[in-house]
Amino acid sequence: MIRVCAIGTYAHRQPLAYPQIRAEVCRRIQLVERPESADLVVVAHSKDLDSHATQLARLSPSQRLALLSEEPFWDTVWGYGPLARDLQHPTKHGTLRVAQLNHQTSAIFQFRQIPYFLLTDTHYTTRYGVWFSEMAHYRPADWAEHFKAVNGRTAFVMAHRQSPRYDVAFAGTEVQSLCNQRTAVAEACRGNDVMYLGQRWQDGPPRQTITDWHLDKYLRLKNRFHFVSAIENTHQHQYITEKIFDAWAVGAVPLYMAGPKHRVHQLALPGTWLNLMDIQPEDVPAHLAAHVQTPEFLEAYTAQQKIIARLVGTSETWRAELERLGQALVHEFSQLLAG
Repeated sequence: MIRVCAIGTYAHRQPLAYPQIRAEVCRRIQLVERPESADLVVVAHSKDLDSHATQLARLSPSQRLALLSEEPFWDTVWGYGPLARDLQHPTKHGTLRVAQLNHQTSAIFQFRQIPYFLLTDTHYTTRYGVWFSEMAHYRPADWAEHFKAVNGRTAFVMAHRQSPRYDVAFAGTEVQSLCNQRTAVAEACRGNDVMYLGQRWQDGPPRQTITDWHLDKYLRLKNRFHFVSAIENTHQHQYITEKIFDAWAVGAVPLYMAGPKHRVHQLALPGTWLNLMDIQPEDVPAHLAAHVQTPEFLEAYTAQQKIIARLVGTSETWRAELERLGQALVHEFSQLLAG
């Protein structure tokens, strides 16, 4: 049994914080409350390495420390050396030796069919199963009528982030921040038929303070927009959140940014989404205006909806993905402790 202690302000945002994932590893991993009782101490954000540096510096030589991060955004913007497996993290109390387990450095987030983020909340299993099963019955003619009836042009549901802090890219990889780019795209698309929803676009609390932000998003967007931005805050080939699934779920064409090796290409049929990766923000409005619901598009979009409906509607697929994730966690932790 591997004894693990998760500490820090962000401890609720790492794989073992979610009941369904904990249940998958409960026979091999035991969560303990006190760091001194653990074989492995984990934090979820590099900020917690700094704020708990004094406590972490007191770990014994037989204990290991890991930065178990599910957020490439945190890694790339705040982290030191986010692409390194073994990290020397400087703090005002000295340097911490840290094993870094993130999308780039571990197998934990290398999904088979369902991206990791969808495993963190059982709402996704239930809601996507219902929402996509309904639309799986649509024919191309039904989608043609749907898009004719839609009044809104584009919806951007994201925080407004624009700062030199987000000018982050790593030579020799496709890892980069997309915050500045997607904000520039959103600003270039202003109009009466465009909606902006998120921090710093308008007054209001962060989405996480809404009782059910995911359902709120669905109800606000369903059958209302031709395009919905699903652009992630960070480009990393394994990193896919709920965003592109939500765009299809509300009957829209997802806007996305993905390089050629990104795994979204395995999920999304060509023509059922718009890849803005190599398009300048000021050219995006014209690019969207040129998009026409041709018979070929309607056929592809119909097929895409059926593909997603099969994917999210099969309980065995969810079960197998959780099992894979659990095995990866145990394997990675075992390797750390053996080394």
